[in-house]
Amino acid sequence: MNILFAFKAEPDSGMLAEKDWLAATEDTRGPDTALLRCSPGADEQAAAALLLAQRREGCDMTLTALSISDERAIHWLRYFAALGFDKPVLLETTADLRFAPEFIARQITDWQRHHGADLIITGCQSSEGQNGQTPFLMAEMLAWPCFTQVERFTLTPPFVVVEQRTTTGLRRCRVRLPAVIAVRQCGEVALPVPGMRQRLAAAKAAILRQPASSDETPNVQCQKLARPAQRRSATLIDGATAQEKARILWNDYLRQRMQP
Repeated sequence: MNILFAFKAEPDSGMLAEKDWLAATEDTRGPDTALLRCSPGADEQAAAALLLAQRREGCDMTLTALSISDERAIHWLRYFAALGFDKPVLLETTADLRFAPEFIARQITDWQRHHGADLIITGCQSSEGQNGQTPFLMAEMLAWPCFTQVERFTLTPPFVVVEQRTTTGLRRCRVRLPAVIAVRQCGEVALPVPGMRQRLAAAKAAILRQPASSDETPNVQCQKLARPAQRRSATLIDGATAQEKARILWNDYLRQRMQP
C-alpha cells in the first residue's frame, strides 16, 4: 500500500517578542519568522505517529513524506526518514503559502497522479492559515472521499477504518480506498523519537527535491494587519489591610469553590 503523508513545517510564532508583533502592524509584511524554528503541526505529528504504529504492527506499506516549503523543511524530512519513512520529498518554493490552500492541494494531487498513492494523509489545519480547506480541495480534485476530524484510523486493505469526531460524538466508518484523511490530534498518540543510529543514517538519506509548479504560484497580498487587544477581566478587592483583603477573598470567592 502506497501512502502519501503531506505536512507543513511551520515557524513557531510563539517565540516572537511583543515588540515584533507591534512592529508587524505598521506595514503589511507581517512579523519576520525567517529565523524561527519550524516544526509540523500537532495534527500532522499525530498522523505520522498513527502510521508508524501500524507499520510496527505489521501492516505492509510504503510511506512517502512530502512537504512544500524551502530549506527549513529539510530537517523534518530527515527526521521522518529516521523514523522509517521510505521516501522524503521536498517540493521547493519560496512563495508565501499561508493562505494558498488551492495551490498546495494542486501540488499534492499532481504528485499523486504521477507517482500514485492509495491514501493521502494530512492534518486538519495548519497553525498559520487555519483555513482547513486543503484536504477537501485535494479530494475534490481527485474525486476521492474525504474524512476530517479523524482521531484514529486502521488500515485493512483495500479498506481503512476511521474514527471521526462529529458534533454528536465519535463515528466509526469503513471506507474503500483511495481516500483523503485529515487527522485531528486528540492527545492519545505522540511522535516517536528516533535513536542516534537512525538519525545518523537519515543524515545521509537522499531527499528527492524538485521545484513546485511555478505556473500557479499564489500571489496573495496582505491588505491590513491588526492585532486584537487581549484583556482579562478582573475584580479589585478593597480592604484596609492585607488580612481584610484575604478575608473578603475567602468569603466572596474561594469558599463557594471549595465546598465538597
